[in-house]
Amino acid sequence: MRHPLLAALPTLALALTPGAGAAQTALQLRWELSSDSNAVFTLTNRDTKPLPPSGWAIYFSALHSADSGSVGAGFAIQDVMADLHRIVPGASFTGLASGASIAIPYVTQPLHNRSFAPAGPYIVFDAAKDVGVPLSDYVAASFERAQDVVTPEAQFALDSVIHDVPAGELPPVFPTPLQVTKGTGELRLNALPQVTAGPELANEAPFATEYLRPYFRTGGKGSGPPLRLEVGAVEGQSSPEAYELVIDPAAGVRVVGVSAAGVFYGLQSLRDLLPSPAPSPRGGLVLPAIRVVDAPRFGYRGFMLDVARNFQAKPAVLRTLDLLARYKLNVFHMHATDDEGWRVEIAGLPELTAVGARRGHTLDSKQFLQPAFGSGPQVDRPWGSGFFSHTDYVEIVRYATARHIEVIPEIEMPGHARAAIKAMEARFRAAGDRQYLLTDPEDRSVYRSVQGYPDNVMNPALESTYGFIERVVGDLAAMHREAGAPLRHIHMGGDEVPAGVWVGSPAVQTYMQTHGLKSVDDLWFAFYGRIEQILKAQGLVPSGWEEIAVRKTRRDGRPATIVNPGFAERGWRAYVWNNVPRWGAEDLAYRLANGGYDVVLSPVTNYYFDLAWNPNPDEMGLDWGGFIDLRKPFQFIPFDYYRNAGADSVFVGKDRLTDYGRAHIVGIQGNLWSETLGGDGRLDYMMVPKLFGLAERAWAPQPDWARERDPVRSASLYREAWSRFVNVVGRRELPRLDREVPGLGYRIPTPGLKVENGMVRCSLELPGFTVRYTTDGSEPTVRSPEVRGPIPLRGTVRVAAFNTTGRKGHTAHGSAP
Repeated sequence: MRHPLLAALPTLALALTPGAGAAQTALQLRWELSSDSNAVFTLTNRDTKPLPPSGWAIYFSALHSADSGSVGAGFAIQDVMADLHRIVPGASFTGLASGASIAIPYVTQPLHNRSFAPAGPYIVFDAAKDVGVPLSDYVAASFERAQDVVTPEAQFALDSVIHDVPAGELPPVFPTPLQVTKGTGELRLNALPQVTAGPELANEAPFATEYLRPYFRTGGKGSGPPLRLEVGAVEGQSSPEAYELVIDPAAGVRVVGVSAAGVFYGLQSLRDLLPSPAPSPRGGLVLPAIRVVDAPRFGYRGFMLDVARNFQAKPAVLRTLDLLARYKLNVFHMHATDDEGWRVEIAGLPELTAVGARRGHTLDSKQFLQPAFGSGPQVDRPWGSGFFSHTDYVEIVRYATARHIEVIPEIEMPGHARAAIKAMEARFRAAGDRQYLLTDPEDRSVYRSVQGYPDNVMNPALESTYGFIERVVGDLAAMHREAGAPLRHIHMGGDEVPAGVWVGSPAVQTYMQTHGLKSVDDLWFAFYGRIEQILKAQGLVPSGWEEIAVRKTRRDGRPATIVNPGFAERGWRAYVWNNVPRWGAEDLAYRLANGGYDVVLSPVTNYYFDLAWNPNPDEMGLDWGGFIDLRKPFQFIPFDYYRNAGADSVFVGKDRLTDYGRAHIVGIQGNLWSETLGGDGRLDYMMVPKLFGLAERAWAPQPDWARERDPVRSASLYREAWSRFVNVVGRRELPRLDREVPGLGYRIPTPGLKVENGMVRCSLELPGFTVRYTTDGSEPTVRSPEVRGPIPLRGTVRVAAFNTTGRKGHTAHGSAP
């Protein structure tokens, strides 16, 4: 599923060098939000020449445009397409003298955080309409909101349920395992142990040696107890990913997995038991005697990364795969195509990346796509432009496979396909080649997608559409075979096809008459029936967003959706995101599972990691489906998620999961859409620590608080589980990532504050961070005093948390009255 467009903040300092025909200019642009919806652009002319009264426009990206008639100072703000808008001078504007400024106020929808600010502005002169000149001197001012925010006092109240848990009382490995039996004594290793493993564990043995080596003075093997890796049965466990880990003071370490994947996860748990390596290896390692028997709750434990909207380069993808493997997630769903970008090279279709993987200022999207999400006017710049070459993609698949992660590519269709459509139109214009054309040139249909595109849907009546899909699927399957990991699943999109498509296409009208179809809605089933045949030739079964599994109809004269039984009988898999209370589809996932569809739960209310942490303006991310902090992924109850919303009448009469349906819930997935990921560190910030909640709920057994029906008892058990979880994350896992993944820019918790009797008490959602403060109004630094108790309230108290590398989180502050 998709969500509304959003511009990311500017990320690049771009030179202001107009092309031929553009008047020389040097403009400064400032944007401010004076209230939730009242905004102003301030334009200052820093050039020695006046800015003319007409003949130019300033383009920018933003989720929300200006309200009609609200723009002042004689200007207009026009919607270009999707999230691209432009400021145009009106007849009353007389120009801007050198050194002069003008304020351009307007009213927009309420803006909640810094991700909603206009981004990527550039100027275009009528004399050179195909040249966009970046406005490098641009600042979107930070802003505050007085209402609907999580205040320091509110954060303190949230944190008040957390208590410190001694390390010895925490689960020794993460995610929480099925069984842990602590033994007597310790295993002492004075040298790197000899790793013994069969040929089927050729990937796992080097992995074990690699992470053990830093603990020993030399790389030589010792003569002590070995580390034995074996594939075999694990008593009482049928999952192919089950393992048993035994550390014995005399016999050494033994990891048995039902499969190589089980051995790999056992080694990850062994890694959890290792102490921090000393700065200088001392040649020794002490491990506690222990036995762990473990297996995942769900066979599908997924994470989706959108590389289409804003491109995420290969190093970021590989690091993401390492994180998924570290926490026993086993599916990487790559959202590789969308309206704003096609990100995988396909042999024989170079236009897909030459046109569809590039963004810049354009009037017609014939050579590349228009700017989006603040990517700006310059072509081939990071985030807006970029793709994985054939070699890159094969490397990604191999890298994931070595870590027992399945790569599922997603090719969006028939909607969200603008990048592919424009690329194939360019091919048609260049060579007259209709073989892969995705649109009917005679189509006069009028529609607009949720994101504002009037031209982003493939035409299902064209044979060339299926020729294109067959070519793409075949090449993806070939790349997976080359990587030694045959393609098992492919995600075919299927969401958000807008009303009005196809009705004005002569090709569609002919197709409907030939096949006896009464409505364009029936084209959906003809389209996916053909898709199914294309995939069948590759040994694949379709997967897609929830829309592939439903049929549009009407109930009591109103639009309604019902489960489409036909595709369920053929083994299709539906990824269901919509469970938002009062949207009407709260029970859709359960209805589909009860109807026989294999269902991956990826609910927006708990696992859309692109949603902002909370409503505070200094956060980033979207807010259309609520807010996602660390609690939301952790508290999700897959088989009874109505309980996550509390006692609410909106669920009365909704379908509940049957025993039959429960067997069709194959797993859960976190989704990270990339509209706001247009800069370094943003991927890390939005993914971690939310990823820990996903990993725990996907792997660990159902918690006791979710089984308990008594609400008071359940709440008490939940508080204890939550305290254990945040202690594991804050005291053990994040410090480990500080050591193992240098530069990982995860979100550091913001302190809570409470004023009592002239003193400021501080709290922190994740124990284990160093909290520092100032009382003179300045920002805390690593040299500021550490919080060791209540702080006297004088002046302005500012408090922030720091991780083990000295990186700082957001600041909380309070002032004396």
